[in-house]
Parts: sequence; C-alpha cells; structure tokens
Amino acid sequence: MISGHSSHQIGLDVDIWFKPMPAQVLSREEREMEPAMNVVAPDGLDVDHKVWTPAYTAVLKTAAEDPSVTRIFVNAAIKKQMCSEAGTDRAWLAKVRPWWGHSEHFHVRLACRNDPECKGQPSVPIGEGCGHALDSWFRPSILHPPPPKVPPKPKPPLTLAKMPAACRAVVMRP
Repeated sequence: MISGHSSHQIGLDVDIWFKPMPAQVLSREEREMEPAMNVVAPDGLDVDHKVWTPAYTAVLKTAAEDPSVTRIFVNAAIKKQMCSEAGTDRAWLAKVRPWWGHSEHFHVRLACRNDPECKGQPSVPIGEGCGHALDSWFRPSILHPPPPKVPPKPKPPLTLAKMPAACRAVVMRP
C-alpha cells in the first residue's frame, strides 16, 4: 500500500471494513469504488446509533480474543461504545485501542510468527482503556484540530533501496 499504510507492508496488519458484505459478488472495480460506511456520529463523540449494532462489538471481541491478534485500532467513539456494551467480560478490551480515523474500519495487528527479524508489539498496557482513559480523545482540540501553520512536507516515495533487505528479496524474486 503506497498511500500511507506502511504498517500493512509487512503483512501483520489488516483493515476490516464495518460495511457488511453485499449479497452479490462485487467486481474488482465495484469493490474498489464501494463507499465505506462511517459508524461514528458526525460530532465524533459517539457511534451513529442509526448504523451501529452490538454485532460490531461481537466481531471486535472475537478478533481481540484471538491469541494471534496483538492490537485492534478503532475510533475513540467506537471504543467508548464497546466499553458500554462489554458487560462483565472485559479483559479483551485492553487490546482494543483508540486511534485517529478508523471510523469506517478497524485495524488489526497480528503477532509475529517464526521470523527472527519481526519485532512484535510491546505488551498491552494494563487496564481495559475505558472511562477516564478515553477522556482525552474527546477534547475539542483532538476532535477538531486546527490546520497546521506550515503544511507538512510530502513523504518521499517508497523505493526499493529504502526497503529492508528481506522485503527487497521478496520483491526481486522472479
């Protein structure tokens, strides 16, 4: 993914859209052009209850309980909703972390497997990450940040020379 998803390039990260699978098989073009479904309310303070269902929490809980999953990143409003729906079985919530964006999909990070060059995630922080741990995500300066005074410089393109040797070897294979 050359458009900024560098974490996906090593094969340990995947985005899963909240939009349910359509009844028919989509062509490649339809799949690429299908609009995403935002599950967060326009003010960013909560989920959009017209589209959110507890089934989303159930899917995220199932993913978080998988031992091969080390983190799941969601919009803070989604995390807040999951905290309210979790009931008494809450240990899995620690893997679910708020992150900017992620209102149309959740981002799953997998554990390293049998690769000495793979650097895994640090341990999950203690606690479920609900309540006061989420408060800072709902400050106006976070929800509606001012534009930067100086536009950021564009990132240089990813070149073969900048890839780790193991990645270059894969790309260069016949």
